[in-house]
Amino acid sequence: MLRISISRPHHRTGSNPLRLPICLSRPCGFRTSASASKERQRQNDKSSILFPHSSKDKDNRRPSNKHSEFFESKNLFPRQPALRRSIDIDRPSFSRRSPLPRTTKNLTPSQEFMEERNRALEWARKISERNARQEKEAKRRAAMRLEDRGEAPKPVYTYQAPKLVPGEVAELFGADTIQNREVLPGDFVEIRKGGSAICGIYVQNFDQAEGRLQSTSIVQGDQVLTHRTADVVFRIPGYIFRDKFRTTLGHWDIMANPTTPPQGTGKIASDFADEASMLMGTFYTRFNALYDAFWHDRKQTILTTPEAARYVFGKEGTNSSPLTLQEIYATHLFLTQDSSLTRFVPSVAIRWTGEYSLRKPQEVFLTETVIDWIRKDDLRVAQFLRKAKELVEGSRRGDKSGWKSIKFSESDRTLIEFVRQTAINGYSDLFGVPQLTYLPRLLRPLGIYDDIEPRTAFEFLTDIGVWPRWYNMEINRSTISLTSGGMEEQAIVDRIRNLNPESLQQDFDMELKRLRQESSITDAATEQAGSNRKYNTNNRNPLVLESPTEMYKRDPCDAIRHDFGCHPIYAIDDPSASELDDAFSIEPVPVTTLTPQASTWVHVHVADPTSILPPYHEMAKLAGDRIQTTYLPEGTWPMLPRALTEETLSLKNDGRPKKVMTFSARLRDGDGEILEYKVRPGIVRKVVTLNYDDVDDVIAWDRVHGGRPEGHRVRTSSMTMPEDGSLERAYYRSTKGSVAADDTSLVKELNRLQEVAQRHTDSRLRKGAFNFSLGRPMIELTPYPLQRIAEADWQGPVDYSNRVAWQEPQITVRLDPGFASPSRLMVAEYMIMAGRVASMFSQETGLPTLFRNQAAPAEKYRDLFEETIRTKTNPQTGMLNMVDMLPLRPYITGAEISTKPVGHWSMGIHDGYCKVTSPLRRYSDMLAHWQMKGALLNKHALSSSTTAVSTLPIFSLDTLAPLAGVIRDRERTLGMLEARSIKYWLFEMLRRRLDGGLSNVFEGIILNPTADGYNVISTLLGFQTVVKAESGVMEASKIGDRVTFEVNNCNPQRPYIGARHLSKL
Repeated sequence: MLRISISRPHHRTGSNPLRLPICLSRPCGFRTSASASKERQRQNDKSSILFPHSSKDKDNRRPSNKHSEFFESKNLFPRQPALRRSIDIDRPSFSRRSPLPRTTKNLTPSQEFMEERNRALEWARKISERNARQEKEAKRRAAMRLEDRGEAPKPVYTYQAPKLVPGEVAELFGADTIQNREVLPGDFVEIRKGGSAICGIYVQNFDQAEGRLQSTSIVQGDQVLTHRTADVVFRIPGYIFRDKFRTTLGHWDIMANPTTPPQGTGKIASDFADEASMLMGTFYTRFNALYDAFWHDRKQTILTTPEAARYVFGKEGTNSSPLTLQEIYATHLFLTQDSSLTRFVPSVAIRWTGEYSLRKPQEVFLTETVIDWIRKDDLRVAQFLRKAKELVEGSRRGDKSGWKSIKFSESDRTLIEFVRQTAINGYSDLFGVPQLTYLPRLLRPLGIYDDIEPRTAFEFLTDIGVWPRWYNMEINRSTISLTSGGMEEQAIVDRIRNLNPESLQQDFDMELKRLRQESSITDAATEQAGSNRKYNTNNRNPLVLESPTEMYKRDPCDAIRHDFGCHPIYAIDDPSASELDDAFSIEPVPVTTLTPQASTWVHVHVADPTSILPPYHEMAKLAGDRIQTTYLPEGTWPMLPRALTEETLSLKNDGRPKKVMTFSARLRDGDGEILEYKVRPGIVRKVVTLNYDDVDDVIAWDRVHGGRPEGHRVRTSSMTMPEDGSLERAYYRSTKGSVAADDTSLVKELNRLQEVAQRHTDSRLRKGAFNFSLGRPMIELTPYPLQRIAEADWQGPVDYSNRVAWQEPQITVRLDPGFASPSRLMVAEYMIMAGRVASMFSQETGLPTLFRNQAAPAEKYRDLFEETIRTKTNPQTGMLNMVDMLPLRPYITGAEISTKPVGHWSMGIHDGYCKVTSPLRRYSDMLAHWQMKGALLNKHALSSSTTAVSTLPIFSLDTLAPLAGVIRDRERTLGMLEARSIKYWLFEMLRRRLDGGLSNVFEGIILNPTADGYNVISTLLGFQTVVKAESGVMEASKIGDRVTFEVNNCNPQRPYIGARHLSKL
């Protein structure tokens, strides 16, 4: 049955250290003590019916981390400090109180005059704010009196076309939702709080009265529930705007009156949930068969909500009727109920993907078995606890001499795995954790742990030598297995070495020589062949091979490769980079009658894995499953085998020619506009590899926000634990510089490269581009990669304090230098040029491809953005200051993937943009290369071959459209995993500093106020958190203020940090 419970809304405010919600504020005036008290009482009376108060509510706060575009632009004003604490207008002495204290030191007459003037201005401002507040309060009370007498004007219904075709559920999770991923007003939502489900209609995510971001929904009984946007785990876009509800609700302007819904709004949501719940009960037998059907029969490890629904309701056939919304939600209810969570694990991006991973049958059986043992007080539990108590006591005494004699039995390993699953999943704020219910009954007999909670499970596993203290659980919390496919990859590489060894060791010069010999035919023979041309439109594209194990015996594009000779190309990257996949060069164009305008050719050369890898090869399929390379602080999980990415295909400078895909654009020197472009497979012979730091030393800094001092600050902003450790990894400059100071020709060429890149940057800035960066932390661990921790088959306890066998990783946190390095900005600009060229080529040839789009903000905010960008953007750097940008940030839409070119608004690109410069680590870039090569080969064959070939693309639009959604969701999930891992190691470093008695005081910049403090970003390390502060500090704080704060609590496993306000700078 559907479990819907209502609990007191947590006005949660907190911090996501990697993406912090930004809150807009409005001017705050006076409020009388009496009116404030009455208003608070009225709000309490209104909510106390459904939401009983709890003393813990104040400490359980989280931020909303999603933003909507539905705010009124008239409220976009800088926040003014509230004066409720300093001025009480109910006191009769108010008129005699001076707003500013007089100084006691001796002043000159002019100084005294200026001080009196400032006091008068401050006094006038406070009086004005008080009057405005009183006027607003009077209007509010008048509206309440009209409402009480039933004379309130009827609000106007703001109709919004449904974003979901009635009865068609594919758009909930399919590719058509690419431009509709955020929760919007009018959506049906399921909100999860403490494992309980609450259904409602989403109305807003910005509280104008409080001036901060917080999501709001109308739930059962038309009550208003505040929650985090992250608490929404299921949504139906535009549900309340469906035609059948217009007559039920009447007229409702959801934008103007979000918290005063028509009667029955909450009932619409609860009725829909009840229908789905009844449907789940009716088909419960089929639902119970889901696991066996997908794991055992279909051999699937991942399923989506639509897949499961089609199976349960018998709609898997091509001629079946579409799923209904009730059927899809009933499936969601079943998959997320407590009893199902022992078999199905919801994705961290469940709202977008509707994806679940299936636990292995061994895990399901293990959980059920251990629960049965605990219930029956099985002897095996008692035997395990005796060993565990000895291990825990020895660990806490620091005496592990007896550990070697202790061995884990099979039943011990079963119980350890049970605790391990509890530790990994126990911190879920959204879904219940079945194991957590039985953890106290398992560990309480030890008599060691006072409070049994998820953190206790982690401590227990470290105490018995299963995990080290620094173990990162985030990798296990993801539905994506980073280690899956390892054996399959090795088998594929072995087959390639046996069947096609020449693919890994290519002699490009020999191939070119053979190609010239084969293509040397006389003009007469060519003319004769042309007159006898035969047309066969059934010919397959030469890029496509039939066998999934077959590699190219020769590169199909050799005949059309352009040889760039010994012209130097420049690959600039970090010293630690192992896969170099892009480089670039420039070529001035002489002014002639054909090219009368001064211009420069830009060539972006990209590594070419598709020169050896056919689109349907088994290795290509494995890359398609992985989507992209995963970079975590612990290590790297590559999309393609390292033998290819770091050796055969890398653009490293090893003296061998390299095959590339080259994207060329001719830029007009005057304004940086693209005059013409070319896409060609190519060969480069002289790769010059350079380091970012070395290039920074010899090029200009005038386009970097803050200049060289800011670059030095970012480069030196770091913190390391343990502090006395020796840092072996070098993110910045290598021991030997890659740019010699006396190499004047190289320095001159690098500066020319920068000038050309800046011309294109200026072109984008004129079209509305802008940059904005809060800064973000980066993590380096030493040693790297980390030694793997056993995840199963534990034979006995491991002493991780043994520094001979194990080394506690040294953690270094530093700022990402992306916007504080001229060389990084230059490289990024060349990659943008390549993306524009690829988009132009694809559109001109009608080639289906995947575009990276970012839509402009909603129309009603457009003028505000254009005004801010036009007047506040730095013309040199394109940067917007934090204070100017933060109030606008919630209205910016996210970037998406689509088969339609929408343009990229914030980059100032309106004619389409693709990503094509990282095919060694992004599957979508490989797809684009195959598509473009296929088109180039078709064009070449049509112009030179005696047999016409098919002009069909390798991947059709019907193939790419659903793939766009798969790639987007995989990238989103991997991005969340990377962000969570960075957060874990950052918090682990702060925990070590707390345990070691070291200072955790930081300077920061206020991002937005919260209910009991403010959100802040550290200027040293770039992490964000919520800081608790007294009401007086909160009222005097505004966006952009600089403060000092202290981190005084830290739990990396949750993850959570607490901080308190120290002072204002």
